[in-house]
Amino acid sequence: MDNRINAVLIDAADDVATAILELKRGDVARYLRQDEVIEVVTEGIPRFHKFAVRNIKQTELVRKYGEIIGEATQDITRGSHVHSHNLTSPTNNERKEVAK
Repeated sequence: MDNRINAVLIDAADDVATAILELKRGDVARYLRQDEVIEVVTEGIPRFHKFAVRNIKQTELVRKYGEIIGEATQDITRGSHVHSHNLTSPTNNERKEVAK
């Protein structure tokens, strides 16, 4: 069994991690959250693309780098690819709301 880290979580509060290798459907992504290795079964993630580290509901704001990167346009299950097909860019109002 391969137990190597193959994904990166930038900030502990992030909703997505980034695959550093291509992950095929059913592959396990492994990343560090603080000092703990977290494992997530993925749906198939291209190299350097994002996947959900938790279930995200439609209209929820999504964070990467500890910052809002967009809003979910549909429900996104843990381990699913997060990209332009299910994420919109944040509006200026959303950015301002978080800054408060």
